[in-house]
Amino acid sequence: MLETCKSCGTVFEVDESVLTKNIQWLKCGVCNEKWVLSSNLDKNLLQKNSEVKEKSEKVKQELASIKSVVEGKTKILAKKSNPVLDQKNKSVAEIASELSLSKLKETNKNNPKKHTNVEDKKKTKKINIFPIFVLFLVMIFSSGVFFRSAVISYGYLYFPNYSQTYAKKINNLFRKIDLPILSEIKYLNLDNFIATFEKQEVRFTGVIKNNSKRPILTPRIKILGIREDRKIIFEKILILDEKIILPNSKISLSKLAKLKINNNEENVSVKVTLLKKFFD
Repeated sequence: MLETCKSCGTVFEVDESVLTKNIQWLKCGVCNEKWVLSSNLDKNLLQKNSEVKEKSEKVKQELASIKSVVEGKTKILAKKSNPVLDQKNKSVAEIASELSLSKLKETNKNNPKKHTNVEDKKKTKKINIFPIFVLFLVMIFSSGVFFRSAVISYGYLYFPNYSQTYAKKINNLFRKIDLPILSEIKYLNLDNFIATFEKQEVRFTGVIKNNSKRPILTPRIKILGIREDRKIIFEKILILDEKIILPNSKISLSKLAKLKINNNEENVSVKVTLLKKFFD
């Protein structure tokens, strides 16, 4: 009889007369690997196959006996006039499935699930939503601080009375943290401006134009009277009646009242500057 090592592939000639029932393993003289005798393997496989066949036959016999018992009981019950029991003979698979379902129901009854209260769910939802709500409020507040000038300009556009009342108070509050309300003069142009000084009066002509697509707070106007020797002889800050300049529109400076100056000097030049700060 020939036996081959499973590890190194060396073939050995084994005398069958030497083999007994107690010898189950062979050892390779080359790599010292052990393996099961091929004859024992065949015997084990045959034994396992025979055992499987016996078990399957027993199961078939048991199922047949169960089916016969069930059929006998259904015939007895069918004699009574009960529409619920007027059913066809069920197969063994259907009976087995019904039995498994009944066992599952019993296990579910023995191990009931814990019911969570509706109030607890609502509390957890509130706890989860609360930080999102706080974050939303912080974002609104921070955006309002950053775009404070734009917010005030839209306030004068849609709520002029409220804005007139509370704008200065809001400015005083922001000034404490060095964030005053500003007019965005980068979107404004001063066109065709002329200031004439004669007979102790300063007269103005020209327009302030808004080039943006949103309302801009009207800036205050600083006027300086400068003599030839660069000495400032007067300084005034003018506030226009219009609080905002509408998008793509302009306001005229000719509406300003004539500025009276108590000075009779001649050769005085007038310098005009648009101030960023909306309030003093």
